[in-house]
Amino acid sequence: MSEGRRSKPRTRPTRPIGLSNQGIPTKPNPPPQPHDDGWFIPAPISNRLYQKSALGKPIEGGIILTDEEVMFCHWHRHIPLPEEWVDERLKEDVDFAHRAVAFDVVRNAGEKVVPIGERWLRWSRESHPSKGGPEAEVRWARTRDNLDMSELLDWAKSLSDEGMLGELAIVDDEMDVTMYRLSLIDPQGNLTPATSEEHPLLGVEHLSRKFLRKDELDWINGISNPVTDLFDELNTRGLLMRPGFKYGCRWRVYSTPVDVDHAPWLMQMEQDSPQNWEGVCLSVRLAEGVNKGWVVALDRGGWNFLLISRHLPGR
Repeated sequence: MSEGRRSKPRTRPTRPIGLSNQGIPTKPNPPPQPHDDGWFIPAPISNRLYQKSALGKPIEGGIILTDEEVMFCHWHRHIPLPEEWVDERLKEDVDFAHRAVAFDVVRNAGEKVVPIGERWLRWSRESHPSKGGPEAEVRWARTRDNLDMSELLDWAKSLSDEGMLGELAIVDDEMDVTMYRLSLIDPQGNLTPATSEEHPLLGVEHLSRKFLRKDELDWINGISNPVTDLFDELNTRGLLMRPGFKYGCRWRVYSTPVDVDHAPWLMQMEQDSPQNWEGVCLSVRLAEGVNKGWVVALDRGGWNFLLISRHLPGR
């Protein structure tokens, strides 16, 4: 067993059912009542929930909460639950517990995440839906859910058009949540692009000679395939590609010569990218552990570059 710096493991929340003894209101709050659109909370407590925390959809006499908002209010706003309410939700929806935990995490940092239709839209802690537009849309998933990179790219593009960020809350089997943020990037470098005749930075020197990789040789010889097409795109951008085997990707991508600075990106092609969020977690954690960004390259009549990075709510 290795002996290193010892630290106490962090306490993982269990989110029990039952009101906390901290900050108990003088007058007990009413439990939510069934409503066609969700769960009704009457004034005056509804006013404080909406005006201060953007919880619920205002209607005459109160607000309407979604299931996940009810759980958040139970855990953090002293709203009691009707008897067997949680059991009924779990019977109706096998994902209820995971969705509620995801919502709790993305909101518990103080930012305002508001369910609107099928979307969770996020405002900063200093803002409010009544004062302006959202900063981001938040989605949630479970670690083994199938991952569609094409759909993620379309989502990131649509959010970019709206001036918003894309954020994801991934819930594992311990009910722990890891957050990610999607960004469309435009990688550029400072290198003179190689040509088939002049390519001094390609290959590696060993045994007093230079060895070229298959992808480099294919590109030099004009062979067209997805790998050489992407190689050509990155080369045109003044970038240099080195093998990414040690980092579980196709290439380390440099914006400078290898001996000048570290590669800012680890790049994976779409066809080689993970099929679920467990794979993404491994790739992003490894990349960020060596101070690099993890990027997926997707060809849609032109190359798109999707950066997936860890995100800490409230920071």
